[in-house]
Amino acid sequence: MADHRAETTTQAQYPWRAVIRTIVQVGIPAFLAFALLLPEIVQAFLDQFGEQLPEGFRLWLLGVAALVTGVAAVITRIMALPRAIDFARRYLPWLAPDKQ
Repeated sequence: MADHRAETTTQAQYPWRAVIRTIVQVGIPAFLAFALLLPEIVQAFLDQFGEQLPEGFRLWLLGVAALVTGVAAVITRIMALPRAIDFARRYLPWLAPDKQ
C-alpha cells in the first residue's frame, strides 16, 4: 500500500483551530470542576465544622481554571509547530499527529 501521509498536517496548516479545540476540550471541564463542583464539595466539608468558604475562593478557582486552560492552549500551539511535528515524527512516532 502507498503511504498517504501528508507532508503538512492540518494541525500545522491551521494551528489556531487546534488551539480553539483544546480551549473547548480543556476549558469546559476545568471551569465546571474548579468553578462549580469544587467549591460545593469544599463547602460541604466546611459545613460539617460550621465554617464558610473564604472571600474570593471562587474567584481564585476561576483563575486556576483559566490558567489550566491557557497552559493547555499554549502546549497545543507549540505542538502544532512544524518543528514539533517533525520532532514527534522522528523521535515520538506514537505522538505524531499523522500517526496511522
